[in-house]
Amino acid sequence: MISLKQQTKPYDIDLPYGVTVTVKPLTTASMAAAQAAARRRVEAVESQARDRKESGLPLDGLPDLDNEGERDGFLQCQVVYELAARHVTAWTGIEDDPPVNRDNIIAVMDLYPVGEQFLQKLTLQQMLLNAAKNASGLSASGTSSQAEGPDTAKDAGTKARPARKAG
Repeated sequence: MISLKQQTKPYDIDLPYGVTVTVKPLTTASMAAAQAAARRRVEAVESQARDRKESGLPLDGLPDLDNEGERDGFLQCQVVYELAARHVTAWTGIEDDPPVNRDNIIAVMDLYPVGEQFLQKLTLQQMLLNAAKNASGLSASGTSSQAEGPDTAKDAGTKARPARKAG
């Protein structure tokens, strides 16, 4: 059974290597903002790569975004980085207790499989809600639903009636 109750307070997520992060709850707006920021980052790297190619300069570590798989992976990483930077407020289990800032958050998320598990655990509640919604059958209250059966309304009949004369 699933609860429709949304998280409203920060909570902890346990990650690999003994790292625990405290996160703000995920919202539709924060997910949309993270995805938009990630797309903008991909577009900026595409523009930079295009400028370098046109100038005859090497790509020097830029991903090959012409390769669909590499582009998808790069975009996914950017989404993880954006979500983490927007949601992680504290952490434990990191040597020397570095400050929680964007650069350090990205460095932690870049460790495989930390970023992948972070994304899964941060979005778990929403995925469970979607799964529960998608697992339900056809609505018995919809007028076009097959679940209602053949007798939802009586036929209008086949008797022809003359139209009224305009008067």
